[in-house]
Amino acid sequence: MGVVYRAIDQQRGAEVAIKLLHPRHASNPRATQRFRAEGRAGRCVHHRNVVAVQGTGTAADGTPFIVMELVRGRSLDQLIQTAGQLPLHRVAAIGGQILAGLQALHAAGFVHGDVKSGNVLVDSTDGDDAIKLIDLGLARSPDEVDPTRGRVASGTPEYMAPEVIRGEGAIPLSDIYAAGVVCYQLLTGTTPFEGGTAREILRRQIDDIVVPPSLRASDRNIPIALDHVVMRALKKEPSERYATAAAFAHALAAATPIIEPPVSPGKVRSVFSTSAPTKEWARQATSGARPRAGAAPGALDARHRRATELLARFTTKTTEPALASAGPRIRSGP
Repeated sequence: MGVVYRAIDQQRGAEVAIKLLHPRHASNPRATQRFRAEGRAGRCVHHRNVVAVQGTGTAADGTPFIVMELVRGRSLDQLIQTAGQLPLHRVAAIGGQILAGLQALHAAGFVHGDVKSGNVLVDSTDGDDAIKLIDLGLARSPDEVDPTRGRVASGTPEYMAPEVIRGEGAIPLSDIYAAGVVCYQLLTGTTPFEGGTAREILRRQIDDIVVPPSLRASDRNIPIALDHVVMRALKKEPSERYATAAAFAHALAAATPIIEPPVSPGKVRSVFSTSAPTKEWARQATSGARPRAGAAPGALDARHRRATELLARFTTKTTEPALASAGPRIRSGP
Protein backbone atom coordinates (compact mmCIF):
# COMPACT_ATOMS: atom_id res chain seq x y z
CA MET A 1 0.00 0.00 0.00
CA GLY A 2 2.79 2.41 0.79
CA VAL A 3 6.28 3.61 0.00
CA VAL A 4 8.55 4.12 3.02
CA TYR A 5 11.49 6.52 3.17
CA ARG A 6 14.11 7.06 5.83
CA ALA A 7 14.29 10.76 6.69
CA ILE A 8 15.61 13.25 9.22
CA ASP A 9 13.31 15.17 11.57
CA GLN A 10 15.06 18.53 11.33
CA GLN A 11 13.48 19.85 14.52
CA ARG A 12 14.75 16.97 16.66
CA GLY A 13 17.66 15.82 14.53
CA ALA A 14 16.41 12.24 14.73
CA GLU A 15 15.87 9.66 12.02
CA VAL A 16 12.27 8.78 11.22
CA ALA A 17 10.34 6.71 8.69
CA ILE A 18 7.90 8.45 6.37
CA LYS A 19 5.25 6.29 4.74
CA LEU A 20 3.32 7.64 1.76
CA LEU A 21 0.34 6.06 0.05
CA HIS A 22 1.56 4.33 -3.10
CA PRO A 23 0.68 6.33 -6.26
CA ARG A 24 -1.19 3.36 -7.76
CA HIS A 25 -3.71 3.58 -4.88
CA ALA A 26 -4.18 7.36 -5.06
CA SER A 27 -7.58 7.08 -6.76
CA ASN A 28 -8.80 4.25 -4.52
CA PRO A 29 -11.01 5.65 -1.72
CA ARG A 30 -10.85 2.43 0.29
CA ALA A 31 -7.04 2.36 0.19
CA THR A 32 -6.95 5.99 1.30
CA GLN A 33 -9.35 5.19 4.13
CA ARG A 34 -7.17 2.28 5.28
CA PHE A 35 -4.06 4.44 5.11
CA ARG A 36 -5.60 7.18 7.25
CA ALA A 37 -6.87 4.54 9.69
CA GLU A 38 -3.30 3.36 10.17
CA GLY A 39 -2.18 6.83 11.14
CA ARG A 40 -5.17 7.32 13.46
CA ALA A 41 -4.60 4.03 15.30
CA GLY A 42 -0.87 4.64 15.60
CA ARG A 43 -1.40 8.05 17.19
CA CYS A 44 -3.88 6.67 19.73
CA VAL A 45 -1.70 3.79 20.96
CA HIS A 46 1.54 4.38 22.85
CA HIS A 47 3.33 1.13 23.64
CA ARG A 48 6.89 -0.10 23.18
CA ASN A 49 5.68 -3.07 21.11
CA VAL A 50 3.62 -0.98 18.66
CA VAL A 51 5.33 1.24 16.11
CA ALA A 52 4.97 4.87 17.21
CA VAL A 53 3.26 7.32 14.86
CA GLN A 54 4.60 10.83 15.37
CA GLY A 55 2.41 12.68 12.91
CA THR A 56 0.24 12.53 9.81
CA GLY A 57 -0.42 14.93 6.99
CA THR A 58 -0.97 15.45 3.28
CA ALA A 59 1.75 16.34 0.78
CA ALA A 60 1.43 19.21 -1.70
CA ASP A 61 0.19 16.83 -4.40
CA GLY A 62 -2.55 15.47 -2.11
CA THR A 63 -0.74 12.26 -1.12
CA PRO A 64 -1.36 11.34 2.54
CA PHE A 65 1.69 10.44 4.64
CA ILE A 66 2.51 9.09 8.09
CA VAL A 67 5.64 9.95 10.09
CA MET A 68 6.73 7.02 12.29
CA GLU A 69 9.65 6.01 14.43
CA LEU A 70 12.39 4.32 12.44
CA VAL A 71 12.56 0.67 13.48
CA ARG A 72 15.70 -1.29 12.68
CA GLY A 73 15.87 -5.03 12.16
CA ARG A 74 13.93 -7.42 9.96
CA SER A 75 10.49 -8.96 9.81
CA LEU A 76 9.66 -11.99 11.93
CA ASP A 77 8.83 -13.81 8.70
CA GLN A 78 12.42 -13.29 7.49
CA LEU A 79 13.75 -14.45 10.86
CA ILE A 80 11.74 -17.68 10.68
CA GLN A 81 12.87 -18.34 7.11
CA THR A 82 16.54 -18.02 8.05
CA ALA A 83 16.52 -19.45 11.60
CA GLY A 84 13.74 -22.04 11.24
CA GLN A 85 12.26 -23.36 14.49
CA LEU A 86 13.23 -21.06 17.35
CA PRO A 87 14.09 -22.19 20.91
CA LEU A 88 11.07 -22.37 23.19
CA HIS A 89 12.20 -19.54 25.48
CA ARG A 90 12.65 -17.28 22.43
CA VAL A 91 9.21 -18.24 21.13
CA ALA A 92 7.68 -17.25 24.48
CA ALA A 93 9.60 -13.95 24.57
CA ILE A 94 8.60 -12.96 21.05
CA GLY A 95 5.02 -14.17 21.45
CA GLY A 96 4.70 -12.33 24.76
CA GLN A 97 5.77 -9.03 23.20
CA ILE A 98 3.36 -9.46 20.27
CA LEU A 99 0.54 -10.09 22.72
CA ALA A 100 1.57 -7.13 24.87
CA GLY A 101 1.29 -4.88 21.81
CA LEU A 102 -2.11 -6.35 20.97
CA GLN A 103 -3.29 -5.85 24.54
CA ALA A 104 -2.41 -2.15 24.22
CA LEU A 105 -4.25 -1.88 20.90
CA HIS A 106 -7.33 -3.62 22.29
CA ALA A 107 -7.31 -1.49 25.43
CA ALA A 108 -7.32 1.62 23.22
CA GLY A 109 -10.35 0.27 21.38
CA PHE A 110 -8.68 -0.99 18.21
CA VAL A 111 -8.38 -4.34 16.44
CA HIS A 112 -5.18 -4.83 14.43
CA GLY A 113 -6.90 -6.91 11.77
CA ASP A 114 -3.78 -8.22 10.01
CA VAL A 115 -1.51 -9.85 12.59
CA LYS A 116 1.08 -12.01 10.82
CA SER A 117 4.81 -12.67 10.96
CA GLY A 118 5.35 -10.23 8.09
CA ASN A 119 3.84 -7.41 10.18
CA VAL A 120 6.17 -7.93 13.14
CA LEU A 121 9.59 -6.28 13.14
CA VAL A 122 12.41 -7.81 15.18
CA ASP A 123 15.45 -5.82 16.32
CA SER A 124 18.08 -8.14 17.83
CA THR A 125 21.04 -5.75 17.78
CA ASP A 126 21.32 -5.71 21.59
CA GLY A 127 21.18 -9.49 21.91
CA ASP A 128 17.52 -9.63 22.91
CA ASP A 129 14.57 -9.52 20.53
CA ALA A 130 12.74 -6.19 20.56
CA ILE A 131 9.36 -6.55 18.87
CA LYS A 132 7.25 -3.93 17.08
CA LEU A 133 3.81 -4.47 15.56
CA ILE A 134 3.52 -2.57 12.29
CA ASP A 135 1.06 -2.05 9.42
CA LEU A 136 -2.11 -0.96 11.17
CA GLY A 137 -3.86 -0.41 7.83
CA LEU A 138 -6.72 -2.70 8.82
CA ALA A 139 -6.88 -1.46 12.40
CA ARG A 140 -10.27 -0.15 13.48
CA SER A 141 -12.63 -0.03 16.40
CA PRO A 142 -14.93 -3.09 16.61
CA ASP A 143 -17.83 -0.60 16.82
CA GLU A 144 -16.97 1.02 13.48
CA VAL A 145 -18.99 0.10 10.44
CA ASP A 146 -16.93 -2.52 8.62
CA PRO A 147 -17.29 -2.15 4.82
CA THR A 148 -16.29 -5.80 4.44
CA ARG A 149 -19.00 -7.13 6.77
CA GLY A 150 -21.13 -9.71 5.01
CA ARG A 151 -18.31 -10.87 2.71
CA VAL A 152 -14.75 -12.08 3.00
CA ALA A 153 -12.75 -9.39 4.80
CA SER A 154 -9.26 -8.24 3.99
CA GLY A 155 -6.36 -10.11 5.54
CA THR A 156 -3.85 -12.86 4.93
CA PRO A 157 -5.51 -16.30 4.47
CA GLU A 158 -2.97 -18.24 6.58
CA TYR A 159 -3.70 -16.00 9.60
CA MET A 160 -7.41 -15.19 9.23
CA ALA A 161 -9.77 -16.35 11.96
CA PRO A 162 -12.85 -18.35 10.86
CA GLU A 163 -15.30 -15.60 11.86
CA VAL A 164 -13.41 -13.09 9.70
CA ILE A 165 -13.50 -15.46 6.73
CA ARG A 166 -17.25 -15.85 7.21
CA GLY A 167 -17.61 -12.09 6.90
CA GLU A 168 -18.61 -11.46 10.50
CA GLY A 169 -15.98 -8.77 11.00
CA ALA A 170 -12.73 -8.71 13.00
CA ILE A 171 -12.82 -8.54 16.80
CA PRO A 172 -10.03 -8.63 19.42
CA LEU A 173 -10.41 -12.42 19.61
CA SER A 174 -9.61 -12.55 15.88
CA ASP A 175 -6.24 -10.96 16.66
CA ILE A 176 -5.69 -13.61 19.34
CA TYR A 177 -6.32 -16.33 16.75
CA ALA A 178 -3.79 -14.73 14.39
CA ALA A 179 -1.26 -14.43 17.23
CA GLY A 180 -1.80 -18.15 17.86
CA VAL A 181 -0.93 -18.81 14.21
CA VAL A 182 2.29 -16.79 14.64
CA CYS A 183 3.22 -18.78 17.78
CA TYR A 184 2.48 -22.01 15.89
CA GLN A 185 4.77 -20.80 13.10
CA LEU A 186 7.53 -19.97 15.59
CA LEU A 187 7.33 -23.49 17.04
CA THR A 188 7.05 -25.47 13.81
CA GLY A 189 8.39 -23.27 11.03
CA THR A 190 5.03 -23.33 9.22
CA THR A 191 1.52 -21.99 9.66
CA PRO A 192 -1.24 -24.53 10.52
CA PHE A 193 -2.70 -24.47 7.00
CA GLU A 194 0.04 -23.78 4.50
CA GLY A 195 0.10 -24.73 0.83
CA GLY A 196 -2.55 -24.65 -1.85
CA THR A 197 -4.66 -21.82 -3.16
CA ALA A 198 -6.02 -19.00 -1.02
CA ARG A 199 -9.53 -20.47 -1.38
CA GLU A 200 -8.31 -23.87 -0.11
CA ILE A 201 -6.55 -22.28 2.86
CA LEU A 202 -9.65 -20.28 3.79
CA ARG A 203 -11.80 -23.42 3.66
CA ARG A 204 -9.36 -25.32 5.86
CA GLN A 205 -9.29 -22.48 8.38
CA ILE A 206 -13.04 -22.96 8.83
CA ASP A 207 -13.40 -26.75 8.51
CA ASP A 208 -10.14 -28.54 9.31
CA ILE A 209 -8.81 -29.46 12.74
CA VAL A 210 -5.37 -28.02 13.49
CA VAL A 211 -2.57 -30.55 13.92
CA PRO A 212 -0.93 -29.85 17.32
CA PRO A 213 2.54 -28.27 17.10
CA SER A 214 4.13 -31.32 18.76
CA LEU A 215 2.89 -33.52 15.89
CA ARG A 216 3.69 -31.03 13.16
CA ALA A 217 7.26 -30.63 14.45
CA SER A 218 7.91 -34.14 15.72
CA ASP A 219 11.68 -33.54 15.70
CA ARG A 220 11.48 -31.49 18.90
CA ASN A 221 9.94 -32.19 22.29
CA ILE A 222 7.27 -29.52 22.55
CA PRO A 223 5.67 -29.82 26.01
CA ILE A 224 2.02 -30.87 26.03
CA ALA A 225 1.18 -27.81 28.13
CA LEU A 226 2.57 -25.55 25.39
CA ASP A 227 0.60 -27.54 22.83
CA HIS A 228 -2.59 -26.84 24.78
CA VAL A 229 -1.88 -23.10 25.04
CA VAL A 230 -1.40 -22.63 21.29
CA MET A 231 -4.31 -24.93 20.42
CA ARG A 232 -6.67 -22.93 22.65
CA ALA A 233 -5.76 -19.74 20.83
CA LEU A 234 -6.62 -21.53 17.55
CA LYS A 235 -10.12 -22.61 18.56
CA LYS A 236 -12.67 -22.17 15.78
CA GLU A 237 -15.18 -20.52 18.13
CA PRO A 238 -13.98 -17.13 19.43
CA SER A 239 -15.58 -17.70 22.85
CA GLU A 240 -13.33 -20.75 23.41
CA ARG A 241 -10.10 -18.78 22.96
CA TYR A 242 -8.33 -16.70 25.58
CA ALA A 243 -10.48 -13.77 26.62
CA THR A 244 -7.61 -11.29 26.34
CA ALA A 245 -4.16 -11.07 24.80
CA ALA A 246 -2.74 -10.67 28.32
CA ALA A 247 -4.28 -13.98 29.40
CA PHE A 248 -2.76 -15.67 26.34
CA ALA A 249 0.66 -14.18 27.15
CA HIS A 250 0.48 -15.34 30.77
CA ALA A 251 -0.43 -18.90 29.72
CA LEU A 252 2.34 -18.93 27.10
CA ALA A 253 4.97 -17.92 29.65
CA ALA A 254 3.72 -20.41 32.25
CA ALA A 255 3.79 -23.34 29.80
CA THR A 256 7.31 -22.65 28.49
CA PRO A 257 10.06 -24.65 30.24
CA ILE A 258 13.16 -22.84 31.41
CA ILE A 259 15.41 -25.50 29.85
CA GLU A 260 14.83 -26.67 26.28
CA PRO A 261 13.77 -30.37 26.25
CA PRO A 262 16.31 -32.53 24.36
CA VAL A 263 15.39 -34.07 21.03
CA SER A 264 14.69 -37.78 21.29
CA PRO A 265 17.37 -39.78 19.40
CA GLY A 266 16.20 -41.41 16.21
CA LYS A 267 12.97 -39.46 16.14
CA VAL A 268 11.51 -39.00 12.67
CA ARG A 269 11.37 -35.42 11.51
CA SER A 270 8.35 -34.20 9.55
CA VAL A 271 9.01 -30.97 7.69
CA PHE A 272 6.99 -29.07 5.11
CA SER A 273 9.49 -28.23 2.43
CA THR A 274 9.36 -24.61 1.31
CA SER A 275 11.41 -25.45 -1.77
CA ALA A 276 9.17 -28.30 -2.94
CA PRO A 277 6.30 -27.68 -5.38
CA THR A 278 3.05 -26.46 -3.87
CA LYS A 279 1.19 -29.11 -1.84
CA GLU A 280 4.25 -31.38 -1.53
CA TRP A 281 6.01 -32.07 1.72
CA ALA A 282 9.14 -33.96 2.69
CA ARG A 283 9.53 -36.58 5.40
CA GLN A 284 13.15 -36.80 6.45
CA ALA A 285 14.89 -38.85 9.14
CA THR A 286 17.33 -37.17 11.49
CA SER A 287 20.02 -39.46 10.14
CA GLY A 288 20.12 -37.35 6.99
CA ALA A 289 18.16 -39.61 4.65
CA ARG A 290 17.11 -38.05 1.37
CA PRO A 291 13.68 -36.38 1.46
CA ARG A 292 10.97 -38.07 -0.52
CA ALA A 293 7.84 -36.54 -1.96
CA GLY A 294 4.81 -37.21 0.17
CA ALA A 295 1.16 -36.21 0.27
CA ALA A 296 -0.26 -32.74 0.20
CA PRO A 297 0.07 -30.70 3.40
CA GLY A 298 -3.63 -31.25 3.95
CA ALA A 299 -3.08 -35.03 4.18
CA LEU A 300 -1.56 -34.78 7.65
CA ASP A 301 -4.46 -32.59 8.73
CA ALA A 302 -6.96 -35.08 7.26
CA ARG A 303 -5.35 -38.02 9.08
CA HIS A 304 -5.39 -36.05 12.32
CA ARG A 305 -9.05 -35.11 11.79
CA ARG A 306 -10.08 -38.74 11.19
CA ALA A 307 -8.14 -39.91 14.25
CA THR A 308 -9.70 -37.18 16.38
CA GLU A 309 -13.21 -38.00 15.21
CA LEU A 310 -12.65 -41.70 15.86
CA LEU A 311 -11.26 -41.00 19.31
CA ALA A 312 -14.20 -38.74 20.17
CA ARG A 313 -16.63 -41.39 18.95
CA PHE A 314 -15.29 -44.10 21.23
CA THR A 315 -14.50 -41.98 24.29
CA THR A 316 -18.07 -40.76 24.67
CA LYS A 317 -20.54 -42.69 26.80
CA THR A 318 -21.05 -45.71 24.56
CA THR A 319 -22.69 -48.96 25.61
CA GLU A 320 -20.78 -52.24 25.44
CA PRO A 321 -23.06 -53.73 22.72
CA ALA A 322 -22.45 -50.65 20.58
CA LEU A 323 -18.69 -51.01 20.97
CA ALA A 324 -18.92 -54.69 20.16
CA SER A 325 -20.89 -54.03 17.01
CA ALA A 326 -18.42 -51.37 15.96
CA GLY A 327 -15.43 -53.59 16.64
CA PRO A 328 -15.21 -55.39 13.27
CA ARG A 329 -15.10 -52.06 11.48
CA ILE A 330 -11.86 -51.05 13.17
CA ARG A 331 -8.71 -52.30 11.50
CA SER A 332 -5.88 -53.32 13.77
CA GLY A 333 -2.35 -52.11 13.29
CA PRO A 334 -0.75 -48.65 13.00
